[in-house]
Amino acid sequence: MSSLLRRIPHALASWAVKRRIQVSTGHNTQVRWLGLIGQTAGQLVIGDQCIINCRIGFDGASGRVEIGDRCFIGASHLVCRERITIGDDVIISWGVTVVDHNSHALEWEHRRNDVVEWAQGKKDWTHVAVRPVVIRDKVWIGFGATILKGVEIGEGAVIGAGAVVTKNVEAYTAVAGNPAKVVKRIKENTRHVD
Repeated sequence: MSSLLRRIPHALASWAVKRRIQVSTGHNTQVRWLGLIGQTAGQLVIGDQCIINCRIGFDGASGRVEIGDRCFIGASHLVCRERITIGDDVIISWGVTVVDHNSHALEWEHRRNDVVEWAQGKKDWTHVAVRPVVIRDKVWIGFGATILKGVEIGEGAVIGAGAVVTKNVEAYTAVAGNPAKVVKRIKENTRHVD
C-alpha cells in the first residue's frame, strides 16, 4: 500500500505538468515531475532511458528544452526563454544552472520595472540578451557549474565542479574555474569505448 501512496503524488504531478506544457518523453525515462509544477508554457522533449531530477523553468511560451537519450540530470536548474539542447549520454550533476538568457537588461532604465511587472505576471524582454545553449553528446558537467547563454559545449567535454562557462568549449576538452579555462585535453584513445 505505501508503494501505491508514493506513486500517487508522482502521477498527479505528471498529469498537472502535461496539462500545462507540451511534454514528450521516451521509453524507460524517469522524470521528477514535481520539478516542473507551476510551469504554464514551453515545450519539453526527453529521449529514452533518461533520469531527470532537475527543475526546468520556461520564461516564455516559445521556450523549448530538448534532452537526448540516456541522460542524467541531477538536482539542477534549467532556465529557458528560447532553447536549451542537450545531446545523448550527457551527465549533469547537482547544483548546475543552465540558462539561455541574461534574465535582466544590463542598463538600469530597462530593468527598473522588473519587480513591479513580475508582481503583475509579466516581463519586458525587449532589452534582455537571449541566445541558445547547446550541450553536445557525452558531456559531463560537475556539481555547481554554471552554463551561460550562447554557449556550445563540444562532444565529450568535461566541465569541472563550480566552473562558470561563458564561452564555447571544444570537444574532448576539460575546463574549470571562473571563468572556465582549458585544464586538459582528453586523449584520442580514451574517447571511444570498444
